Amino acid sequence: MSTEAILGNHRALSLDVLNYLDQGISVFDEDLRLLAWNRRLFDLLQLPETFAQTGLSIEVLFRFNAERGEYGEGNIDEIVAERMRLARTFASHVFDRVRPDGTVIEVRGNPLPHNSGFVTTYTDVTQQRMVELELERRVEQRTEEYRLESEAHRKTADALRKSELWIRQIADAVPALIAYVDKNDNYQFINHMHEEWFGLNRSQLLGTSIFDLVENRNLEQFHKDIDAVQQGKEVQTEYVLGRKGRSPLDVSISFIPHFDEQEQMLGYFFLGQDLTEYKQTQRELIESQKMQALGRLTGGMAHDFNNLLTIILGNLNFLEEDEDLDLEEIHEAVQCSLQAAQRGSELIQRMLTFSRRQALKPTATDVGELVDDFSVLLQRTLGETIYLQKQLAEDLPPVLVDRNQLETSILNLALNARDSMPRGGRLIIRTEMYQKLANSTSFTDLPAGEYLMLSVRDEGEGMTAETISRAFEPFYTTKPAGVGTGLGLSMVYGFVKQSGGGIEIRSRLGEGTTLRLIFPVVNETPTQQQQRLLRLKQDGQQAQVLLVEDDVGVRQFVQRALHKMGYAVDLAENGDFAWEKLQQTKQYALVLTDIIMPGSISGLELYSRIRQDYPETKVLCMTGYSEQVESTLSEQHLLRKPFMRNQLAHKLQELLKAEHA
Repeated sequence: MSTEAILGNHRALSLDVLNYLDQGISVFDEDLRLLAWNRRLFDLLQLPETFAQTGLSIEVLFRFNAERGEYGEGNIDEIVAERMRLARTFASHVFDRVRPDGTVIEVRGNPLPHNSGFVTTYTDVTQQRMVELELERRVEQRTEEYRLESEAHRKTADALRKSELWIRQIADAVPALIAYVDKNDNYQFINHMHEEWFGLNRSQLLGTSIFDLVENRNLEQFHKDIDAVQQGKEVQTEYVLGRKGRSPLDVSISFIPHFDEQEQMLGYFFLGQDLTEYKQTQRELIESQKMQALGRLTGGMAHDFNNLLTIILGNLNFLEEDEDLDLEEIHEAVQCSLQAAQRGSELIQRMLTFSRRQALKPTATDVGELVDDFSVLLQRTLGETIYLQKQLAEDLPPVLVDRNQLETSILNLALNARDSMPRGGRLIIRTEMYQKLANSTSFTDLPAGEYLMLSVRDEGEGMTAETISRAFEPFYTTKPAGVGTGLGLSMVYGFVKQSGGGIEIRSRLGEGTTLRLIFPVVNETPTQQQQRLLRLKQDGQQAQVLLVEDDVGVRQFVQRALHKMGYAVDLAENGDFAWEKLQQTKQYALVLTDIIMPGSISGLELYSRIRQDYPETKVLCMTGYSEQVESTLSEQHLLRKPFMRNQLAHKLQELLKAEHA
């Protein structure tokens, strides 16, 4: 095959990859005639297929758009003439075009050197603009970002040449990662964005394995994705990429297999888009939604907590002032106080769990028990006009879900139900088993099998068919302006899908609404999970423990509890004293430390130093407010206040047993 033919095939192959991008692309020469394009361009702008021809004048496109009202009202010839005049200046430009159907298209043009043409990208930014409006992003900041991006494109654009150099310049002008990897997983082509993401130039990457850039945390998933691609499947997934000295990236990656005419695997295309800003916006909106819901809980929390304080203070007052109490009465007063304190602890933990920003790990969860516990808080939130009824089946298997997000989902569904019943009514939460059949018309995207169903039914106004079809869309709401964000049901939908479950709406106008959520069941029950932890051996008792706590009352209680368990205890009032003791006495088996303390060394700093300098010494951190430490500490090294003596014992046993395992 001739060199010219090889280059021609390579150019055609390289251009094919542009059809997989989510952006439209057009390339015009110095005479403003069409050189290259992709399918997305015609889909976004709704152009006729007859325009897909090399050499088409840009004036034809301008006149077509003007005649269908894309540029507004006015004399067609004058509008086209003005557009042609601007095009001949070959100036960089970035602007939003709002199409007649409301779609917002970002048009970004970059000239080629010496006014030899320009590359234009067209991106559907409708949802992005909605997000920007929701967060009231500063127009000045966005304008500056666009200016900087345009300058960057001008600097990186180079002359379009024949074959690979010509295609490379187009690929480099596209704000997305593009690479081609052969069947042996070695890089054969990368664009500029690839260098930007990973901080490596082309010479360092070409010919090397794609796995050389994969972090350990992503390696398992990456192997699965590449195995699927090698089997001829298209794969789209999301990763978090760490970057040395820079913030990590949230990215969407698409792998597209490439075959020859005989259907033999030659390699695959590797396409990536930066989702960092979108993900951050999404997280902020979800947090805003969560805080809005949290505010509704506050009144009920205050009422319940004041009741608990009344029980505790009242019984302690009896113990202090009534000298005629017998042992049975004393025991009863102490038990009432303990029970009230425990309930208060559970309320505080529930509030902290609900409001914390970090996502919790899924655990085997008894949904009926969770609903039963959460219903007390829920009833306070719903108000007196809403009657909450529970229909909870017994002996249901657990499901593997994030308890915090499940509670948030139930709260969102309950608040929506309340808003649909302005004059009050019944809200029914039901749990039951659900058998998904292979030919079922419900939850069609899930495999057949056993599921646990959680349903929330109200007696409200109901929904129209159109509302049901759009209910899970972000920002879609039927509530008045300023009431809610339209994110509640989309949050629930995302959580259920991430948990491997399904969700559907059943509703008719005037007959109420039922939301049905199903989750796959797991084998280990929460009770079995707890029993497994309780079977830990008593390894480590009689060990030397350094207790670091600045609060005298807490320090006395924990020291007494440790002595009762058989541990030898040393004391330190803060991290500075603890560090001195560690340097003097290095035989401590475990350091039990508070996190927030006075002095120059916090509990977290002490934890880090011990892990670095005394790796044989175990560390258990105590805290009453854990949001700021959850990204640093695992559950194994964290004990939340308040805690009982048996909880402390189990935590120590678990940690010290791991040392001898």
